[in-house]
Amino acid sequence: MAQTKAAKLSISTAEGLVKLIRLLAQSGKNNFHQYLVTPLLYASWRRDFSAESSHKMMNRIEKQADDHTHTIAPHCKRLVGQALTENASAVGNACIFFLEMSIKYHDVSVAPETLEFQGIIEAPLRKFESILSRKSSEDFELKLADMTPEEIEDAFAPVDLNRKSDTVRLHQEARILFEKIKSANQRENMVACRKLIASYLIRFADQEENNRDQVEQLIDALERRSPSFRKELHDFMAIDLFYRISQGIAKSDLKKTIHGIRKYAFIFEGDSEALYHKDIDRLERKLYAMIREKGMMKQLIRSR
Repeated sequence: MAQTKAAKLSISTAEGLVKLIRLLAQSGKNNFHQYLVTPLLYASWRRDFSAESSHKMMNRIEKQADDHTHTIAPHCKRLVGQALTENASAVGNACIFFLEMSIKYHDVSVAPETLEFQGIIEAPLRKFESILSRKSSEDFELKLADMTPEEIEDAFAPVDLNRKSDTVRLHQEARILFEKIKSANQRENMVACRKLIASYLIRFADQEENNRDQVEQLIDALERRSPSFRKELHDFMAIDLFYRISQGIAKSDLKKTIHGIRKYAFIFEGDSEALYHKDIDRLERKLYAMIREKGMMKQLIRSR
């Protein structure tokens, strides 16, 4: 079916694909070839040898991007084709670069080359995502069973702000990040605003004195400028937390995993439409089933 003029690679889809490529790269060479390299080769995207490396091409595209937005997508297609003559790392970097250009520039998000690229890589990456979700759920359950009560209690422990220096440091971190958000807003850099606000809310949403009213005012202002901003912000937070949780399970860092699950539950409480809700809700139910099985629920409630 021919693409219509209205067709567009959405920001949320592009950001999700970026995170999936990063997770795919961490899952091993065979998976990377199966779910990314092979589909691109099958689609005949590999180009003839060029004297210019993909790294040099990337630098050139980036330098010229602001002045030649309509040429970015065709150049990115050639970039991916060149990377396919090099190595898996180059392919991953080129694909992420292409997706990030589509997030930054509207002209790239609607270009025929971008829509073709999405059509090639999205289905295999979503298949990998489904496999990853099942494997993560199984691995999480097995690793939970091996956690000691002390490890579980440590994972649930709130940030210790008993020392004045800890409180000062936390407030400084919040203030620095908040100032970065305001600076990005003044520059009208919507991509940076979305990433910085997402980082801020994930880091400080469940803390007291978190400037939430001011952050909400900024979000409202950005929403007036771009009506999809709040939805894209929520999608970005869900994607980022899914990435952190998946990483935590893969690296057997259950403290990081549990923190991610609890952050997701706090931010998206009751929102069954949030991205990855079913996947993370499944992990959360397994977590609390294990806590009840070990008879630790009352102990954890008292320690909060």
